[in-house]
Amino acid sequence: MIPEKNTGHSSSRLLLEETIRLLKRYGVKPKKRLSQSFIVDENLIRLLVESVNPKPSDVIVEIGAGLGTLTLELAKYGSRIKAVEIDPILIRVLKDRLSCLENVDVIQGDFLKMNLDGNVFTGNIPYHLSTPIIFKILKQKYDRSVITVQKEVAERIVSKPGTKSYGRLTVSVNALAEPRIIGSFPPSSFYPMPKVSHSVILLKPLEKPVETTLLEWLLRAMFSQRNRLATTVLRKALERLYGDKGLLIYQGVSQLIPEDKRVFELSVQDFLSLNRAISSLLSNRGAYF
Repeated sequence: MIPEKNTGHSSSRLLLEETIRLLKRYGVKPKKRLSQSFIVDENLIRLLVESVNPKPSDVIVEIGAGLGTLTLELAKYGSRIKAVEIDPILIRVLKDRLSCLENVDVIQGDFLKMNLDGNVFTGNIPYHLSTPIIFKILKQKYDRSVITVQKEVAERIVSKPGTKSYGRLTVSVNALAEPRIIGSFPPSSFYPMPKVSHSVILLKPLEKPVETTLLEWLLRAMFSQRNRLATTVLRKALERLYGDKGLLIYQGVSQLIPEDKRVFELSVQDFLSLNRAISSLLSNRGAYF
């Protein structure tokens, strides 16, 4: 587990003071419903920028640009930046602070409802939307993503089979990307101070993407009974969905699961093997998910 970094640096105090001044100047009252907490930690900003590794050829989509603190640092490297923010009051702040930068586009709207091209995704993700935002990123064509999420969410993503935090989220993300926690930060790294710690997670897409429609069903069905024997859960799930044909499919894939393993003990590769085998058998029998 990566220890949380100390934020008691003088430059971070200056950033906190600047953040408070901006909020007062523009009359911004951080909204809990939008999980608005602004980065006030220079170490966190530095880690994000170093990990994004911006280049002039990059198109960077920043999700939840807020007051533009990260945007300003990323813009120094010449990348084209699409700074996305849903809050119209913060859009005014961003336009005032970033209007002199020709390589920054300020975009108002909900990232989850947009189709924005970019090869890099970054941002301080609202924790109440972290999971849908992660999956939207994973379905894009991208080179890398560096985002802050709740520490608990990050640890679930990289957890190992057989552990309490291992589940649908773990398998779903690891089926599409290689995730790595590269830093963890305490609540004091943000203002207003949230109740939770955050981690920075780096996502790199896998070369061979997975068809997720069947996999999503498989994971929902299996992890709905995560502590039961995997063979039993799979057999009943396939029978419910396809009847007798489902039992035939089960007979064709059951050897892929060790008889004594429970659902939460199966590895990501176990689930991917099941996904491929079930898909192939369905296709051979003229059935599709």
